Amino acid sequence: MATTTNYGWTTPDDTALVKDGASAIRTLGSSVDTTTKALNPSTTLGDIEYRSSTANTNTRLGIGSTGNVLTVAGGVPTWAAPAGGGKVLQVVNAQYGTEVLLLSSTFTDTGLTATITPSSATSKILVLVNHTGVYKAYDNATNSMGLQLLRNGSSILVFEKKAGFTNTTIESAVGSVSTSYLDSPATTSATTYKTQFKNFFNGTNVRIQYADSISTITLLEIGA
Repeated sequence: MATTTNYGWTTPDDTALVKDGASAIRTLGSSVDTTTKALNPSTTLGDIEYRSSTANTNTRLGIGSTGNVLTVAGGVPTWAAPAGGGKVLQVVNAQYGTEVLLLSSTFTDTGLTATITPSSATSKILVLVNHTGVYKAYDNATNSMGLQLLRNGSSILVFEKKAGFTNTTIESAVGSVSTSYLDSPATTSATTYKTQFKNFFNGTNVRIQYADSISTITLLEIGA
């Protein structure tokens, strides 16, 4: 029996009898049907096909998830989440505007806090803090304030060891103290950042958010 050049479908020979025509057409039709299906294995809306390692056969690639991009892995196309390197994936901002007075040299919460849930354990968190109303009363001339940043209750940065005031016993205000810190929490669980302050001389008077000024904390998730 003769065959076609590309797909090898069976066709009648030139010398075949006319009575064999119906059988030959059915055989050819079945071959066409089988080959066509092998070239179009899709079953679901959004499927795509790509050339497999088997001649005249395609492989079905099911539709990806929302937001996926088409890429190549191991020499074949595949769906994957888009690379997030250096991109801001989410932003959380919080404010606190209640004055806090402290007479202790033990680190104490300022009231400023924010929580973020990273979308990936490889993401970094850029923490931006701006504390306003840094103030001391008229007592110890050399009094000063310390400030630290904590993640989930553990200190990760002492960003102001001695917020300086004028060496005088009169009241003095620094104004605002700011810092930034790039953290690597390595988690996809909710992560809380907060600040604390302390007085370097027990019994003396320091305040933050003086006169209910507004302090802010901003958390930016940066894709790896």
